[in-house]
Amino acid sequence: MLRRLFPLLAARKRAKTTAQEAASLLAQARDLLEAADQDALRAHIRDLRALRRCHAPATAPKAERIAAIDEAIAATRETLGTLFAKLPPRPHPVLFEIVETLVVAFGVAFAFRAYFFQPFKIPTGSMQPTLYGVHSRQSAEPTFFDLHEPFASLQWAINGRRYVDATAPANGTVTLRSDSVSAPGFLLLNLAGQTFKIPTDVMERREIDLSGIAAHYMADNPETAIAEGRPIGYIRKGERIWSGYVYAGDQVFVNRFLWNFRPPRRDEVVVFATSSVRLDVGASPFQGEKVLHQRIPFYGLPLTLSALPIPGLPPSQHYIKRLIGLPGETVSIAPPGVRIDGEKPEACPGIARVAGKDVSETGPRYAGYHCTGDEGLPRGQDGNPIGLLRTEADSLKLEDAYLPMGDNTRNSYDGRYWGPVPRTQMLGPAACVYWPFSVRWGGVW
Repeated sequence: MLRRLFPLLAARKRAKTTAQEAASLLAQARDLLEAADQDALRAHIRDLRALRRCHAPATAPKAERIAAIDEAIAATRETLGTLFAKLPPRPHPVLFEIVETLVVAFGVAFAFRAYFFQPFKIPTGSMQPTLYGVHSRQSAEPTFFDLHEPFASLQWAINGRRYVDATAPANGTVTLRSDSVSAPGFLLLNLAGQTFKIPTDVMERREIDLSGIAAHYMADNPETAIAEGRPIGYIRKGERIWSGYVYAGDQVFVNRFLWNFRPPRRDEVVVFATSSVRLDVGASPFQGEKVLHQRIPFYGLPLTLSALPIPGLPPSQHYIKRLIGLPGETVSIAPPGVRIDGEKPEACPGIARVAGKDVSETGPRYAGYHCTGDEGLPRGQDGNPIGLLRTEADSLKLEDAYLPMGDNTRNSYDGRYWGPVPRTQMLGPAACVYWPFSVRWGGVW
């Protein structure tokens, strides 16, 4: 259609495409082409660009100008064919094409991830039973499908379940540690030189004898992390410490785009960054063991990029909680509910489920909202309650910040302990669970 209605415009488009092909060959095979061949390609590119830009006399008939363009295109393509024949054959051309396609596809996917929907793995149980982190079920009787391939891998791919048998391979000591950064939600159990990753809920259910370790372990609280391998006993070859099914935490997509059009809303399940980023010329004025610094040389300027965490949280991490308090509000707790400016929040089905201690789709009931000083919650070394909302009489006034809380407030290190999240560190609402395929698969609310 373009060629019939606008023949000169179509000829210019063909000239542009041919010039781009010649320029691409020159850029990719410069080290393989002789100097004379490179000069020939450059000459063809100049001719095509000159004809395309109508450097021919304006008085020349249109047919002659089109003919001149087509003649230059034909000469260029003849040269391209000759040069392609001189180049060594490309090994596995189909494979190279597949790899190039995959590289482009992954590039687009990562760009989409950065600006629209970002995947996020829930490592701990702070949002149970709405969303599950890494969790387990003790069992000493695996099935045939748990122990043999490809069935074991297929179970993992579908429902995120695998069987773990922590049996000592030799005589030796048993040590325990945890790492909230590299292995959140797991205990790292070393049996005579072999390490097993066991979910932290094993500790909470007392399925392993962990004498001397704190009774209340909050998996998303960096203060309760066991940084160094702690000996907890001696084991003989063949003895079993724990065995059972380990389930992957729910993995959700976070909508990074929605809050460009509206602010965060109460009752949304949200993801936020635990630290803000600051760029300084020279040394950062902020110091401390929890502040991360990185020097960035830039044209001789000594730049320092710093990650400044919310007090009480590790830097450069992402947490997921339910949004309770909005900027300008005063939040308090009246177990089993919460109060916003002294009133019960309305039209918030998620908050209502927690406060009403409803039964979840997975069976367990919600525990309601609790003050940090309630019975059974962790206390400081002096035996006193920790946190900001210790009793019903305590309240927290929010400025330009948001207050998140976990749905599992008996095991959630959230805003009740360390306070609000600045507006700039709020990333987006959780849109849906995309894996594993369970009763929680689909939209998050």
